[in-house]
Amino acid sequence: MHIKTPKAAPRRKDDGDAFLPDPNGGPARAPDDLAELLSEEYLAAATSGEEQGEKERNQIVPEELGGPFIQSSSEEELADDVDEMNPLDAEVEPFPRAVGGRS
Repeated sequence: MHIKTPKAAPRRKDDGDAFLPDPNGGPARAPDDLAELLSEEYLAAATSGEEQGEKERNQIVPEELGGPFIQSSSEEELADDVDEMNPLDAEVEPFPRAVGGRS
């Protein structure tokens, strides 16, 4: 009885790291969270036959809650007095136009 030994993998001419590091036979790991999410969505859609991304994209993630935000009122944010950037004798300009010049 003759036992076949597996052939050795052919040697690459390049380092194999074009988009992701070559896993050298191990599981491929993406160093980017977006790449990992997209690949997981693709595999889930391919195996289930259903769109997966819409459900995932509509979920609330922790980054949407809170953050370095300070709630303030419009009275605190909007100026209602005169300052050096907006003198009383300034000419009021019309809304911005796509093309400069006066009409």
